Amino acid sequence: MLSPLCRFRAFLLVLALVLIGLPTPLWADWRVEDESTAQDPASPFLHERKLVSKASETGFLGAKRIDLVWFDADQHTFRVIDNGSPVEPRYSGLAAAMIENSALAGCNGGFFLKNHEPSGLMIADGASTGRFGEGALLSGVVLSSGRRNPYLLRRAQYDAGKYEATDLIQAGPFLVDQGATVRGLSPESSRRRTFVLHDGDRWFALGISDAFTLAELGEVLSRADFSTARPVHRALNLDGGTSSGLYLNRGMAGGPLHIEPFKTVRNFLAIVPREEVAVKKGR
Repeated sequence: MLSPLCRFRAFLLVLALVLIGLPTPLWADWRVEDESTAQDPASPFLHERKLVSKASETGFLGAKRIDLVWFDADQHTFRVIDNGSPVEPRYSGLAAAMIENSALAGCNGGFFLKNHEPSGLMIADGASTGRFGEGALLSGVVLSSGRRNPYLLRRAQYDAGKYEATDLIQAGPFLVDQGATVRGLSPESSRRRTFVLHDGDRWFALGISDAFTLAELGEVLSRADFSTARPVHRALNLDGGTSSGLYLNRGMAGGPLHIEPFKTVRNFLAIVPREEVAVKKGR
């Protein structure tokens, strides 16, 4: 029979072997540094910049950048801008689409097929294209109801009659839900990412990151120290890689934040002012 000391040493050996075999995102720790610059007091948005690195890495070269553009749902909402055919796109790029539609901020939108049709349902300015689809890459719904109220929903939560979407895209997978990293995210294929955040209350954000795997990004976004003022309640992955782009007119605080997609995308997701409710006066 093994002595208690031998059994304890055997336990430590087994534990070490298990930890060595774990995928890196499951046990790696992260360091998050806030590199946000001074804000223009007149800007309706909040721009945050985070530098993220693994705790085991040192030096500037190991850090990856994440930019967030937060907006208040009491003042702004989402708008989907259709870019049309890749042969004759309606806009020369992301910045042009934002400027021509009087949007101060926006990013690339959802996934699209080889024929450039949207993957899943797209509603842009009230016009529907495609059909409501299923699958992990279509598990989330970003929409504006009546050009007023923004929503970030799970596919099962969406009801066309209830929400009366004027603007909508499907995307996925979810990276964070209920404040926790979603299980089963891929630890493979590190690439640039674009995503949508919601704090569970009034604040939504568009974000873009340097190259992460889905599992890594989900882990980072769910950290309590990632966004202390507005903790991430939900995070949805948008089309990424060469499609990723983000635009923000920073006003008097400096030139625009402008990361253009490398390829022509099917749609853009803009942040625009909410429409006022028309009040009917009785006689």
